[in-house]
Formats: sequence, C-alpha cells, structure tokens
Amino acid sequence: MRLLHTSDWHLGRTLHGYSLIDAQRHAVDYLVSEAIAREVDLFIVAGDVFDRAVPAIEALRILNDAVARLNEASISTVLIAGNHDSGERLSTYSSVLRDGVWVVGDTDSLASPIVLRDEYGEVLVYALPFLDPDLVRHDLGGDEPLERSHDAVTTRALEMIEADRRVRGNPRSIVIGHAFVVSGDAPEVSESERDLSIGGVQSVPAARFGDSFDYVALGHLHRPQQVGSPVIRYSGSLLRYSFSEAGHDKSFLVIDLGAPGTAIEIEQLVIDQPRPMSRLRGSMLELLSDAYLYEREHFVELIVTEEAYPERMHARLDAVFPFALRKEFESTRRIDERAPRGDARGREPLDVVRDFLASTGVDVDEETDLALLRTVYERVRGQQ
Repeated sequence: MRLLHTSDWHLGRTLHGYSLIDAQRHAVDYLVSEAIAREVDLFIVAGDVFDRAVPAIEALRILNDAVARLNEASISTVLIAGNHDSGERLSTYSSVLRDGVWVVGDTDSLASPIVLRDEYGEVLVYALPFLDPDLVRHDLGGDEPLERSHDAVTTRALEMIEADRRVRGNPRSIVIGHAFVVSGDAPEVSESERDLSIGGVQSVPAARFGDSFDYVALGHLHRPQQVGSPVIRYSGSLLRYSFSEAGHDKSFLVIDLGAPGTAIEIEQLVIDQPRPMSRLRGSMLELLSDAYLYEREHFVELIVTEEAYPERMHARLDAVFPFALRKEFESTRRIDERAPRGDARGREPLDVVRDFLASTGVDVDEETDLALLRTVYERVRGQQ
C-alpha cells in the first residue's frame, strides 16, 4: 500500500498581507497530480487544512477540487482537523461524503479505525484530530477528568487505540495525528505555528506512540522532520508561511507499506514555492546596492540598520524590492543598558503581565493569581 503524507495546508493564509491563494492552488494541484501519477492508495492530510475555523470560499474550492480528483482516481483520502481548523465544522461533512473519503474532526471515532486492505491483508488507519485538553479531557477521562495537558489526552487516546488493535490481532496500523510531539532535542519550530498552550503543557513525548505502529503521520510543525523513530514524521507545511522558514524546503512524503513485519520505505519530495524567500540586514546603502541584485525578486524581510531613521525608507525599499513584505528599522545608536526598557518582544506574555502588576505594587500569588491569568490567556488564544 502506498501512502502520501502532507499537512498544514493553511488554505486561505496570507504572508504579511500578500495573498497566497494562487500558490496554494498550484501546490495542492501538484500534490494531487503526483498522487495520481505515483498510484497512491491513501492520501493523508494531517490537520490544519484551513487557516481559520470559517474558511474563505476560495479555500473551500481548492479542497473540494482536490478531493473530487482523488476520488475519481480511486484514491482514498483521510483529512483530520488541526488546531487552526474547526473540528466540529469539519466533522459535519463526514456523513455526506462519498465513499473513500473520511474527514475526522471530533473524538467519536478515535478507536474505530478506517479499515483498508491490500494483498497482504488489513491496514488500520486511526485518525487523531487536534485534541484540545479543555474540550476533551472530560469526555476521555470517564468518571474523572484527565490532567489538563496534551500529553494526558493523547496518551488516553493512544491507549484506546492499542486496546482496539489487540482485539483485532494487531494488524498493520497507521496513526494520523496533529500535536506537538517531541523526542530528545527540541523539534524545529517556526514563527508561523500557533502555540498550543503555555510552557511544556503542549508537548507530547514521541515515546507515547511506542514502536508498534507502522507509520505515524503528524501535522502541526511546519518544518519536515522525524521525531525519534524514523516512522514518526512531520511532512511540514505546504508553503513557507513565515520568514523563519526562509531556509526550509517544503515537501511531502510517499510511504510504501509492504508485508507485515517488513520495513517501510519513505521518499521525501520537494514542493516548488511561489518564489524564493530571504532575510536581509544592512544599511540602506548596502540593501539598495547590487550586492542583493539576486534577491530583488524574492519575498524579502528587510532590516535596516542605521543610526537614524532613513528618509522615505519604505518607498525607497519598495522601489527596489517589489516583494518586500516586511521592513523594519533597527537603530545602531548606543543605548544605555541600565535604562529601563519596555520592549516585550520574545518574552512570555504571562511574565510581561506579572512584571506590570509588580510595577504597580500588586503582589501576584503564584498558585491562584497566576493560574487564573494562565487559564484566561489560553482560552483567549484558543478563540483566535
């Protein structure tokens, strides 16, 4: 059985205000064409199909066209909800979809696999959409709610899956998930990924998946990478969605699943991007010189380093770099490091709030006040 693993399409997303809808349409068309040409049996989209809970009509058309073409080619398709999607909205489509297409956005069927078959027998496909602890820990916990963490809810879901596999005789199995899975060294993250929560509560150890699954297709992280085991993989995002991804190749994975007990084969294939991406830093004289002639047609982030703000900075840069999507000024003037600073960039939001309250004379209790602030912050982030 041959699988194609992709994720994090974020259909409808822009790049610093620049529409990427045409590039997304082209990239999805390429994936579908490759799936048909390579005679793929199962097409997997591991979450964040859309960039927002209520997608634009153009984003819906891209997905609808892709699913229709795959179905006409007799390629099974499984899509799961990510943290950007609305799981409830996606799951409502499941009852009206044609045969061979599954959209999973809720927890109703976590331990009820999609059963596919090839010449070697059954292949079970377990779909784990994004599991928000606040929404699912009561349902999955039974009589007592689970701990409020992604690790707790994912672990319980995997326990349910393992129990189902044992009943079925442990045939070949695939898990599709959308989570922040870690192993050993910290995974490579991007600015375009939305934090799932605060601190370490968002992470799920790769060891939770054990070593019994033939392949684990993950979504959420935008850089292609394996996590611990070679069979636990992030395919990465469809396109570059932030300048932190300037050096990333975007790709998808083709997996060949053979007879029980045999090693799988994985091929990583590159997705062409609408144009190169560069991050440039220097004085106006340096940036406007021929030293960056090659980068003038790239998507660029420009950091201007001068002692004083240059006259007509934006207009002069735009005239040379037509795809300059981010332009910032960074003063080279010496600053007294002893002076208080109000720059909160790169700091944890709760630390900023705590410092502000302390500056006004308010004592913050770590167990009660900070816990309340954390709860409010995560709920607000979850609604964005």
